[in-house]
Formats: sequence, C-alpha cells, structure tokens
Amino acid sequence: MRDLNTILISEGMGMNLYRSLLVRFGIAFFFCGPLTAGAEVIFQEDFDSQSDFTSTMHTLEKAQRVTTGHILPEGWNALYQGTQWSPETGYPDNHASLEILARNADKAYGGQGKSAVMWRESYSLGWRNWASDSQLMKYLEAGYDELYVEFDISFSENFYGRNNASNYASKLFRIGSWTGEGSEFNGAAGELGPVVIWDYKRDAYGLRNVISFRGGPYGEYYYFKDQYATDVSWSFSSDLRGMAVGGGDPELYAVDGETPLVSMKASSVTHDDVFGPPGKWTKVAFYVKLNSQPGIADGVFRQWINGERIVNKENVPWILANDQNKMAKWNYFAIGGNDYFQPYDNSVRFEDWYAFDNVVVLNNMPGSVPVGDEAPETGAGGSVAPSSDMAPAPPSNLSVQ
Repeated sequence: MRDLNTILISEGMGMNLYRSLLVRFGIAFFFCGPLTAGAEVIFQEDFDSQSDFTSTMHTLEKAQRVTTGHILPEGWNALYQGTQWSPETGYPDNHASLEILARNADKAYGGQGKSAVMWRESYSLGWRNWASDSQLMKYLEAGYDELYVEFDISFSENFYGRNNASNYASKLFRIGSWTGEGSEFNGAAGELGPVVIWDYKRDAYGLRNVISFRGGPYGEYYYFKDQYATDVSWSFSSDLRGMAVGGGDPELYAVDGETPLVSMKASSVTHDDVFGPPGKWTKVAFYVKLNSQPGIADGVFRQWINGERIVNKENVPWILANDQNKMAKWNYFAIGGNDYFQPYDNSVRFEDWYAFDNVVVLNNMPGSVPVGDEAPETGAGGSVAPSSDMAPAPPSNLSVQ
C-alpha cells in the first residue's frame, strides 16, 4: 500500500496542495526533500542541544557579541536585549526577554526539547517607546545573493493580540546586510542595508502582515523615498488574492477550518485565524533575492504561511543606483526584536511570549517550494484595493523603528 507522500506525488498533485493537506490534517511537514539546483542548507537550529540560556543570565548589557567575549547560544553571533524585569534584575517571578531553557519544554515544538522564547514586557516611558528587545542574530559571513529562511512560531495563550486589537507592534524577524563595522543593530547608524523586517500587529483593520523594506547599499539609501514603499500593512484576506503560485489564492483557512481567509473582511481576521489557538505552531518562510544590479527593480521578496505563498514581489530595488556602483550581500538574519507594547501600567509587570523553533536557512529556494508561474504584481509594495464590504485600507506609511 502506497503512503500519502507516494500517492500525492505520483498522481501529479502540486507541492502547495501536498503541504496544505499535511497542514490541514495535522501532519507535520519537515524539509527533507531534494533541493533546487545549487540550494544548500547553510544553517539550522532546533535549540534542543543548546545549554540553558537567557538574555540576562550572564550580563545585563544590551549589546552582546561573541566577538566581545559575551556568552551566547552556540552557533549564534550577537544579541541585543532589553529586559526590565527578570530574576537578574530583581524580579524572580518575571522573565528575561529571551529564554532557551529545558524547563520551557511546554513552549517547544511537539512539547519537548527547547525553543527560543521571546518575552514581551508591557513597559512605558511615557511616550511611544519601543521597550523589551530580544534580537538574536546569526552572521552569514560568506554573504549571499538570495536566502530562504523558514521557522515554526507559536504564541502564548495570553498573547495580547490574540484577543485585543490595538496599535501596538512587535518586530519578529529580519534579514539584512551589514558592513561588518559599527552597529549591526541600528540601521539609522548607516552600516545596514538592504534589510527586510516582519512585524506583528493586530489593529482595527484586523491582523496585519506588516513588512518594512529598507534599501542599500549599507544605509546609503536606507529609507526608500519614491523608489519603493518603506513600510506596508497588508491584510491576511484580500491581499492574499492571486499570491499563490500560478496566480491562484492561498489555501489558508480561518480558525473554524472551513472559511477561506481570502473571503473574510480584513477587519474580522483574528490572530487565531492565521496562527491558530494556543498551542498551535505555524510554519513561516521568507525568500529574498537581490536585484541584478544597482537601480534595477527586479529584486524578489516572497513569504509563505504553512507552505502557502502569501506574498510575491519581483520588483524590489534592494540596491539603489549609487556613484560607486556598489552591491551588497545578504549576510545576517535575526529572530525576535523590540516591542512597542504598553497596554498595562508598568506596576502590573505584564508579560506574554512567542517562541521560535526549527529554524532552517538555505542559499536558494528549496525543492519543496514550487518555482515559476508567478503571481501578478499589485504595485511597488502596494496593497490590493479593498472590497466595498471591508474596512477602509489602513495607511501604508507606518513608522517602524
């Protein structure tokens, strides 16, 4: 008797459908198949073999680097952390902004082993400050023209966006290029670019897919002006239309398991519709490819949720025209980030968390992700026009630090 894998592939069913069936029927999908020509795994991490670590365990310093003698998780190079409340700062019942601990097995994929748990603190300085920070960075010293990164992510039962809509946001993930000099954490300092950042936000327009695009080379054109959208806020409903390979709609469904996300009002899409109820893990993937030469708008940005492509942009001018005709390479990625998050008074010391597991990085598109028959563009970083029954489109000129 043939197994599910043999049946689906021998019958000619597309890999997107294959992955969709596995996800919908609760079967874990692991990357283990053949790669496209030239694609190689250049990094992977499931955290299980890491020694126990927290961002305040060894030092309270914000910037921590292996090159400056700091102790970091094996195989990782840098950490920028901001923690108000942890055992090391005098609050034994609270948590450091990053934890990789055996006692957190309930927060790991499959309920065993370890994961990277990012704790958000509701902390205000009296203004719209970005507070708790947990940016764990991996340098990719060779540098690459293209990168594919995937990971599993899960959110705590009390995660604020699960049951609340607000203007708060958190940076979850980024891929970028760094000169190797100065700060790898501060794009405004001029040593970064291009960079792409994925943010979490659920506001009055529903759960949003917030992406920040930053140009290069190395901060020379860090903030796009009229060349490309700097920050966009896409819906998880109408903006998914036509984004699957071949120009179809992604096979993603609301928490009820039956309602296609593309059919929903944007404002009604909740956290659980995209990321599931407490305990659910979601596979997220990103692909970036530099433009062919400075000033040419043929760079690529793609994103997947549970194997379904939800964004396809092939017009990104990652490296803008410059006097010296400089190019750059993708040479780092980071999980976690800082949070604009202050729904409760500081005295409450409220924390929630999200966790990463099963991080895989390739230097090209994996064989499990179909290539070709690309979806049509919707404009330079733009958003599909909303249907008449949807809330008005949110502004795209967001401010993400």
